[in-house]
Amino acid sequence: MFSLSTSILRHTRLPLSCFALLVFLSGCSPTPEDQPDVGLVKGMVTLDGEAIPGAVVDFAPESGRPSSGITDSEGRYELAYNPTTKGAKIGKHTVRISTHRYIENDDGTTTEQKEIIPEKYNVNSTLTVEVKPGENDFPFSLDKE
Repeated sequence: MFSLSTSILRHTRLPLSCFALLVFLSGCSPTPEDQPDVGLVKGMVTLDGEAIPGAVVDFAPESGRPSSGITDSEGRYELAYNPTTKGAKIGKHTVRISTHRYIENDDGTTTEQKEIIPEKYNVNSTLTVEVKPGENDFPFSLDKE
């Protein structure tokens, strides 16, 4: 009898694990009731007049989930609230902009991208904005001093 129950457990472990994972993941996906109202957010980041490609732009609301985006080669960004929703929660946000991050290369190695933006715009950010319903355009003209 012991070997029969052990055999049953072995054969049901994978399907039960998959079922548990699906239940967990379905609980993590946002539903319309769980998601706050968001405004679309885009803009451009420059440092001393030069576009900054590859900068991470984070908008952190007073409470709740932050939104983020990465600038393109022209310094333009668009925020995402989650993988399926563009924008940021309506309300006041602290903005952090940073170039420090790790990038995965095609060969599986990682490259560290150095920070070129002063701490007053990331670690000790003094940037704040008010996201409103609809479209929001927030350009950031940063300086090194």
